[in-house]
Amino acid sequence: MRELLRRTRVRLTLVYVAVFAVASLVAASGFWIAFRQLEYAALDASLTAQATSVSSQLDSTSGQGDSNGQTQLPSESDAGVTISAVLATASGTVIETSGRISEASSLAAAAARLGPTASPQTVSVSGRSERVLVSRAEPGNPSSALLILARPIGELQTSLVEVGMMLALGVLLLTGAAASLGYWLAGRALRPVRVMSATARGLSEQDLHRRIRLDLPPGDEIGELADTFNAMLARLEAAFGGLERFTADAAHELRAPLALMRTQVDVTLRRRRTIDEYQASHRTLLEEIDRLARMADHLLLLARADAGGLDARKVPLEIAALLEEVVERWRAAAREKPVAFEAELATLDGLVSADSDLLRRLFDNLLDNALRHTPAGGAISLSAALTGGRWEILIADTGPGVPVAIRENLFERFVRGDGARQRSTGGAGLGLSLCAAIATAHDGSIRLESPELPGARFVVSLKAAG
Repeated sequence: MRELLRRTRVRLTLVYVAVFAVASLVAASGFWIAFRQLEYAALDASLTAQATSVSSQLDSTSGQGDSNGQTQLPSESDAGVTISAVLATASGTVIETSGRISEASSLAAAAARLGPTASPQTVSVSGRSERVLVSRAEPGNPSSALLILARPIGELQTSLVEVGMMLALGVLLLTGAAASLGYWLAGRALRPVRVMSATARGLSEQDLHRRIRLDLPPGDEIGELADTFNAMLARLEAAFGGLERFTADAAHELRAPLALMRTQVDVTLRRRRTIDEYQASHRTLLEEIDRLARMADHLLLLARADAGGLDARKVPLEIAALLEEVVERWRAAAREKPVAFEAELATLDGLVSADSDLLRRLFDNLLDNALRHTPAGGAISLSAALTGGRWEILIADTGPGVPVAIRENLFERFVRGDGARQRSTGGAGLGLSLCAAIATAHDGSIRLESPELPGARFVVSLKAAG
């Protein structure tokens, strides 16, 4: 039973049936009460009219018999309706009867105990229910005889019971029909949910292209749920696709230096070498090891960023001091190439809330990228400006620029400008992805500005600290 009650369809049906049953009971009870009041009102009106007619006739004869001893109580009204009346003393002794009165003495005794009434009342006479109206034969005279108008109501009570039973049966039948209809409607309403459940159960990483197709009107709540589910599937499909590409690219990038290192070792071990040859071989191996270490470090940081674990330990930093430190560390590399390195930092004054280590890595990646792609005799520049409460740091170079084919995906992983993946520049296509992740961790952004100009111009936007 508990398992059954856990089903949403059953719970919806029970709530619907409960509300319908209560509403039906209230409506049926109201109808029965109104019907009862109407029936009693009609009976009471008839008794009141008969009492008025009989009282008028008694008044015309002063409540006494005529000289011929004829009955003073009329047996019929002017409309031919039988009048059942009793004329009795105040103590309940029957004086006269008319109409269909049985056990007049018992009726008179009950009426004497009841006394004159303003409206008809129900009394029990020898086990039968009677509707009676008691009044004075001479209004205003407390010692005058009692005029009793009576009508048996056994048939009326039986009719009320029958009507009540019919209404109860109707409520039961309607509630049963409502339960069936409610269960069917709940099933129809929840059918799209079952479709979504079946789709979700049958999904695997190879089926993420599947979508839920429901014929529902615009604005339908379940339709919105289906759209949300489809959007989630689209995100999962994109994520799995990106993961597959990432895995394939990472394997490619890792295989190349490992193959190069193995070849270098194999060649070196084929015969005895001089010390200089061994040193040259080890220097080549060391370069590839450094390349692998940088790649592993970048991949680790990107994995932390994907997992939401790239937490920037932000502290207020002088923007000028931070950038000057970065520039000084790269001047020697620029002179060695040689490349001109210009920095406009003299007028900077302000703070930025940031993690100094992560920001240094961001700018190091951008400057390393600029230096690798700028030919000898070219120039690199770094400048910053405060605009609208944000620091805009520009790093520009006079290299070949960013190819049009990769501009839209420039900040994705393993995206490089050299389609043949030549290793002369030493990059693996992870630097810009890492820069974007670090900027996002600082509630900032990075963008390629003016791609139509010669060279590359990257702008890092960071929120200024108070």
